[in-house]
Amino acid sequence: MRKRYGKFYADWRDEHGKRHMKACKSKTAAVHLSTKMQNQTAAKKDQPSGTSARSAGRVAKASRPGTRPTKSAAKSKARRAISNRAS
Repeated sequence: MRKRYGKFYADWRDEHGKRHMKACKSKTAAVHLSTKMQNQTAAKKDQPSGTSARSAGRVAKASRPGTRPTKSAAKSKARRAISNRAS
């Protein structure tokens, strides 16, 4: 329910998710209309029918042994090895 420009607006969504608003003269009328339309929408919506078959679930991914080092990491590692030999 909203109040704009001196009017009260009933606010609801239909069974397809589309939003609707209608102006009313009083707050109680707007709340009443909003509740009525929400109940009407709930009655029109498809109700769940029983339980559905369970899915097989997710298959666990094989864990990766490790990530490969990047080229820049390999270069810096080689430079450290050379500088350590020189010392």
